[in-house]
Amino acid sequence: MKLNLPRLWRAFCLMLANQPSLTLYLLPLLQRLWPGFLPGLYRARLLSRQWQTPDMLQLTLDVSGRWPGFVPGQHIMLAIKHDGRYLSRPFSICSSLKLWQSRQQIQLCCKVNPAGEVTPLLAALHQHSDINISRAQGDFHWQQPALPAVFIAAGSGITPIAAMLLSQRHWLAPVILYYRCRGPENAALLTELNQLAASQPMFTLYLSDSSTEPAGSWQQQLAGDVASKQLYLCGPAGFMQQTRAILLKSGVTAGHIQQEQFGLTIPAAVTAAAGNQPLSGHFISAGISKTVLLNAQQSLLQNAEEHGLNARFGCRMGVCFQCVCDKVSGQVRDIRSGALSGHGFEQIQLCVSQPVTELVVKL
Repeated sequence: MKLNLPRLWRAFCLMLANQPSLTLYLLPLLQRLWPGFLPGLYRARLLSRQWQTPDMLQLTLDVSGRWPGFVPGQHIMLAIKHDGRYLSRPFSICSSLKLWQSRQQIQLCCKVNPAGEVTPLLAALHQHSDINISRAQGDFHWQQPALPAVFIAAGSGITPIAAMLLSQRHWLAPVILYYRCRGPENAALLTELNQLAASQPMFTLYLSDSSTEPAGSWQQQLAGDVASKQLYLCGPAGFMQQTRAILLKSGVTAGHIQQEQFGLTIPAAVTAAAGNQPLSGHFISAGISKTVLLNAQQSLLQNAEEHGLNARFGCRMGVCFQCVCDKVSGQVRDIRSGALSGHGFEQIQLCVSQPVTELVVKL
C-alpha cells in the first residue's frame, strides 16, 4: 500500500495545530519576522503609477522571481494591508508577456471607485510600496491565434484583451477589436493599441464612442463580422449581457463566445425557504450564542463583523486559513467555486463561505 505523504502531513498538521500546514499556524510569528508575509502569495513592489484615464490607474509592479508567470488574459488577486487587515481585489494583467519575461514586471489597469474599499488605496500608494499578489488565474486566453478572431471590450474589460493582443508575436489570421468607450479620453491603453494597429496590418481597431455613436450602429457592424470567427468578450456585466444577446441573435453558438469572469463572485443565494425568507445565523463565541439575520450576498466573515462579533481573519480571500472555524450545522457555499458544503459538522473558512441555510457556527 502506497502512503500518501502530503495527505498524512496535512492530517497531522490539522490534528496538531488546527491548520492544514504549520506555516499557517506560525503565521503571526512569521509576520513579525517578515512584515507583509502571506502564505500562498508573492511579493511585488510598485515601480510607478500613472493615470491612463481620469478614473483608470495603471500600476507597474516589479514581481518576485518566485512568481510563476501568467498566460495573457489571466488575472491576479492583489492584497494590501490597511488598518490592520488585508484587503484584496482581482485585477487583470494588461501588459505584454514580453515585459514579464525580459524585466520580471507586470502592469495592472485599475478602475478607481471613490466609494470602493480597495481601489482608492491604490491611488495613495507610494513608489516602492510592497504589496502581495496571487498566482495568475483564469481560463480567459487566446486559444487559437491561427483562426480569425473578434475581440469586444468596454471599460476595464480592455485590460485582459490588451494583454492578449500586445503579447502576440506571430500574426497568422485577421483580428478585429471593437472597443466601446465614452470618448477617447476614457479609453485606457488606447495609445498602445493604436500603435499596434499602425504596425500590424492583420489587426484592426474599431473605436466606438458611446457619446456620439448609438449602440445599434456598432452592434450592426459587429453582427456582420462574427461569422466563423472566435469571439472574446469582456466588460461590465450589463454590456456583456447585451452584447452576448446580439451575438446569439446573429447565429453565433454560445460555445464560441469566450468571456471573462473573475474574482470572488458571490452567486445568487439559495435559501432554505422557497419564499426567500431571511436566514438566521447563530454564532457561538466563548460559550455565548448570538442570533443574527444573515445577508446571503456576503461572506460569513462580513456578516459576523457587521454584527460586532470578533472573528479571526487574515488574508480575507481563502489563502491563509486564519478564519477557519467549526460549522455545527447548516449549509454554506464556497464563494470561489460555488461548491456546497454538507449540512452537518465540519470546518469552514469564514471569509469564503456564503450562507445558504440557517447556520450554527462556533467562532
